[in-house]
Amino acid sequence: MTILRITPTETTELLVPTQREPHADPGDLLAGHLHAPRRGEDSSGPLRDEGPVITLSEPIPAEQIDETTPYVIKDAYGRVLSVQDAGSGAWEWAYFGAYNSYWTDVFPLQFSGKPVEKASSITMQARNWPLHSNGTATSWEYALWAPSDYGSSYPVMSFSAKAAQKNPDGVQTYNLSWNNNGTTMSLCADSGSWNWAYVSSSHSAAALTFHKFYVQKTKLDSLFSAAWPDASYDLKLNTGDLYYQAVTTSQVTATYHNSGLAQYSWKANYFDCDDFSYVYKGQCSKDAYAVSPEYGYAVGIIFGTTANSAHAVNVFIDTSGAVQVIEPQNGQIVQGKNWKDHTGAAYSPYFILM
Repeated sequence: MTILRITPTETTELLVPTQREPHADPGDLLAGHLHAPRRGEDSSGPLRDEGPVITLSEPIPAEQIDETTPYVIKDAYGRVLSVQDAGSGAWEWAYFGAYNSYWTDVFPLQFSGKPVEKASSITMQARNWPLHSNGTATSWEYALWAPSDYGSSYPVMSFSAKAAQKNPDGVQTYNLSWNNNGTTMSLCADSGSWNWAYVSSSHSAAALTFHKFYVQKTKLDSLFSAAWPDASYDLKLNTGDLYYQAVTTSQVTATYHNSGLAQYSWKANYFDCDDFSYVYKGQCSKDAYAVSPEYGYAVGIIFGTTANSAHAVNVFIDTSGAVQVIEPQNGQIVQGKNWKDHTGAAYSPYFILM
């Protein structure tokens, strides 16, 4: 369906997907992106909002993939594996789209294991949806995101990563293949600024690279200022690093459990709020040490005040670029802008250490 948006200065054609039939052909239009071209066309359309604040890392060798780290999967067209309409439905189609145009549909993807060693599922962490095949045909099927128990007619795919060609710049690419009851089917996507993901036994496999979510050090101040626009704070950064690795809420929660802080209680003067935040930050560094990331995690310590109180917690940047805080005394996570004391008064940061 096509509708027109009319403003005092322009008329814009908007392409609106028709009501979906369950698991029919996904069609030519991309839900959630009214200005997107039809599938397979090269025009990306305007940037969504101001564009992504998260930077994608250089390619990571598939041999370094582990099950605790979120990744982005990029194809030879520079597009990334995405979730239609930001996963707003009970299930959604998978597609490859230009990151700068469709970044709101890009979510952390986690492998269930090391795909170079054993076949591993790929899960969208935000909804805990693995990637499914839209059927069991051995010729080709579209790919979709849905709950793991969605039904045997839509099997969860476990992929093996195998080295493909090297790019002219020396970057190694990989194919992801699924064993469909004895038939090898590869993850594919046709050309265009965006196009649906599918698996096929006969089409050319997508040449893929794997990436992490990075936050540029130079963007941290603007992110914190957006979360607390009226605050005046002293920001201390690790001056030796250009980037920090963005983290997911599941990673942050895992660090809380690893820290053992749930077994400790607040003690005046010698183990109070700032001590909790120091221990949490130290455990975050230990967790990073265990997996040897290229850069440290985007987790820090933040001090703030209200009219009647002062407090310290831990602050982090998630993979969407949002500023969040975790209370290291109980593991509770809230958006930075919603950081408040027990009376509901908002904290205003005065010191941040990353």
